[in-house]
Amino acid sequence: MNNRDLLLGVLLIVVVSTSLFLSHIAWWRLYDNIDAIEAETTVLKTVDLASVIAPGRAVLHFGQDIHSVVYPYSPLYGKIWEFVKNILSEGEFTGVKNPINPESFRQKKGLELFFSTPLPVDFLTKVFNMREGQQAIPHDRLAGSIIIVEDNGLSVFLKGTGNEFYSLKNKEDSSELRQLLEQVVAENPRLYTYLPPAKINVRFEEGIYVPVSDDENDLFIFTFKREKKLGQSGIAKFFPDFSITRRIEEKDGAVIYTDGNRGLRIYPDGALEYSRPVPSDSKLKLSFYEALSLAVNFINTHGGWPGEAYLSSYKTSKAQGTVYTFNFGVRVRGLPLLGQNYITVTVEGNQVSRYYRKIVREDRILEKIQPISPIQALDAAIATGNLKEVKSLDLAYVIFENTLSPVWAVKSTDVGDISAQGTMDYSAGAKVYSQNQYKEVFINAKNGVVINLQSGVGY
Repeated sequence: MNNRDLLLGVLLIVVVSTSLFLSHIAWWRLYDNIDAIEAETTVLKTVDLASVIAPGRAVLHFGQDIHSVVYPYSPLYGKIWEFVKNILSEGEFTGVKNPINPESFRQKKGLELFFSTPLPVDFLTKVFNMREGQQAIPHDRLAGSIIIVEDNGLSVFLKGTGNEFYSLKNKEDSSELRQLLEQVVAENPRLYTYLPPAKINVRFEEGIYVPVSDDENDLFIFTFKREKKLGQSGIAKFFPDFSITRRIEEKDGAVIYTDGNRGLRIYPDGALEYSRPVPSDSKLKLSFYEALSLAVNFINTHGGWPGEAYLSSYKTSKAQGTVYTFNFGVRVRGLPLLGQNYITVTVEGNQVSRYYRKIVREDRILEKIQPISPIQALDAAIATGNLKEVKSLDLAYVIFENTLSPVWAVKSTDVGDISAQGTMDYSAGAKVYSQNQYKEVFINAKNGVVINLQSGVGY
């Protein structure tokens, strides 16, 4: 009897020990998976607004019509942007100057950085801690670029969208600019010459920088991956008391969480959409700086800040208080991924009322290509899109045939029959859409063929 009790005791110890061991393994695997999900997002302590609005390209002028175009993927870009931020932070706003001939800047040593979207001048002065001089900083004025040029010392301007120039106090010493340009030249960058609008067979608002040599820098075609769905801890951050939320599964596979006020929908592909009604009587008036800071911080704490995200566009409405809608894009190796807004945040009063997020990231390299020249891309766009006036021509990426593919994005002010934002016209075999009264044609950077995203989006 004693032997039997002993045997039963040993068996009980073995069963309990095995159960505890298996439970430990199960929980360890669960937490390991949660960590893997969380590791894909980057939640920063703070997000620097200067990085959110970082210009999409920099044009360096070496004098005598010799230039270089630098994109954020270049190792040189970081040095250039740091130099510009330091110059602006030491600046003192001195007033508005009459229109200046841009050609005079291009012939001198200097640089110009172009924002992805025009930004309020008073916002920029706050981001870069510029000092206000005797003349007040103008409100409701927009700047599209930053110009720093060697001209009786160092002259610094914010170039307005109406060709007005917002001047900062000159610096007597231009040695830092010279040193920067010398460092860039030492890296043997690709050199460009400027082709003015008069020499192009279409009306070109800005002219175009053309490489001196025929070859372009190599680019890559990538596969891509979507963001993983939020885990339980990430979902809980959208609600003040997650214990009272209801979970609803829809027929299309989407899952809705709601507490009766806020709502969060997570789609099968990982995209998410959050909404929260804001009472009209509680809508406070935030400045552009405050509203953008709120939007960026909300993104950072609700899904994490994507490393190559940037402010791509925005709109404001003042019908019932000031409502800001910010659209954020992502960059692939420093070039913008176009075709849609990947993050949208609406700020009403001092709250976020809507948040949409659908991020993709580059994965594996499928192919290395040498892109066609900008002149070839422009000729293809003009022939296919019947364009008469071109605003800009830039390298970018689009999602095409289940890949991230490099393209030349040709933006035109010829809206033609396209009148509503987001309207598409596929009659010419191209994706041509109107956004802010522009239409855009995408030219495959590999072969010069116009890309039809309708048939090849795969997303």
